[in-house]
Amino acid sequence: MQIKQLEIFDAIVRAGSVSAAARELGMTQSAVSRILAKFESELGFDLFNRRNGRLVPSSRSSLVLTRVRRVLEAVSELHDVKQDWAGKRPQALELVTVPSLAQGVIPRVLSEFSKTYPEIRIHLDVRTTQATIDSIIARQADFGLLTLPVSHQTLSVQPLMRMKSACVLPKGHRLADKTEITPKDLENEPLVLLTRRQPSRLLIDEAFRREGVKPFVRIETANVHAACQCTQEGLGITIANALMAGYSASTGMVIRSFGPQIHHTLALIEPAGKDRSPLTSGFLSCFYKDVLRMEQERCLNIEHLHDAHSFSE
Repeated sequence: MQIKQLEIFDAIVRAGSVSAAARELGMTQSAVSRILAKFESELGFDLFNRRNGRLVPSSRSSLVLTRVRRVLEAVSELHDVKQDWAGKRPQALELVTVPSLAQGVIPRVLSEFSKTYPEIRIHLDVRTTQATIDSIIARQADFGLLTLPVSHQTLSVQPLMRMKSACVLPKGHRLADKTEITPKDLENEPLVLLTRRQPSRLLIDEAFRREGVKPFVRIETANVHAACQCTQEGLGITIANALMAGYSASTGMVIRSFGPQIHHTLALIEPAGKDRSPLTSGFLSCFYKDVLRMEQERCLNIEHLHDAHSFSE
């Protein structure tokens, strides 16, 4: 099988016809038809059914297409490596993280990073927690940011900062003047909480049980940014990681400590045994500086386990 066969099959599926694929690829229609026929012959089955002069993908084509696109993506990545090695492409920062960090925290940090490194390309991959871990294990990114626990023998895990759970609520709310809000204070208050798949949710539920309060959970979501948006729309009080809440809550909301204390630790995840790149250190320096600014804006108390200068090049 040849790469050209895969490219033509992919183009026909996307374009919807042989003629449209031929125009896209800058080939003649007869050449595209001939290469497609050879590909189908090598596979031993038809990829398309011919109906009224149109090509309709067969039942097997979707399975083939998934694998074809994996191969084409891998080939594209090899071309990137070749260009990087030849000095024809600028360097790139490749990071992976979860949606709550990607939506609330990372964009502001990348804005600062881009001012310092304007020539650097950025690849931000957003995945679930386990998929983020798998990506670092497979060395598909330079580093990842996750809240602990994370453990794997092929990973280096470095805690960066520790914070507590906090309540996010409108400025005019009856509880807004309190410095710390407890489960008793939240009795009968509609809540917007993370789903039970999140470890911190189990600790929040336990805090309510200990005080004999049944939480009124109006909305569950896996995303802190979405939870804060729901609070902004008046749907309930959010209880979440104070760092993510600080970045996600609008200026019309306040953030107050939640008691009893529930701690969260944000960590840098890297492949074990791999030297940290100057770009990674530059990103982390920007990250710490921006978190310090956010703390001052929101009057939060986040424990920094390193300072910004420790990551400078």
